[in-house]
Amino acid sequence: MREKSQELQDGLVEEQGEGWRPQRHGWPNSMAESSVESPGNFPANELALLVTLCVTKGQSVRTTHRLTKPKASIGKTGGGADVQIDDPEVCPLHCAVAITENGVRLYDLDSVNGTRIDDERVQVADLQDLSAFRIGSTEFVVSVVPNVR
Repeated sequence: MREKSQELQDGLVEEQGEGWRPQRHGWPNSMAESSVESPGNFPANELALLVTLCVTKGQSVRTTHRLTKPKASIGKTGGGADVQIDDPEVCPLHCAVAITENGVRLYDLDSVNGTRIDDERVQVADLQDLSAFRIGSTEFVVSVVPNVR
């Protein structure tokens, strides 16, 4: 039974990984080229905005994640996402955020339970400083400040 469950999870990760294509969500090619996990590929001091995701509710409460690349996936611990949280209601690759020229954009990655803002399910949404969003039982508040170089 456990093997079957792991196979299903692996299949889900692979399926969602296929969907984790920046072009699918209309991201500019320059952002698509940058990998969140490639060190030195897009230094934080070159980003126009400094963005921090703060967990305010859920099992990972009081954790913060500073974005150092123009895009990052968010998902369950052990699922391979760039930002991993401890929440059983969250998919391995649940949603993503991207730093754009005008701010921060949130994308749902066809998650089972959805990505929500004010209890409304969203596919794509623009976030401002102190915007909140929820995945599973985890709530994030986004801090967005200009990067003074």
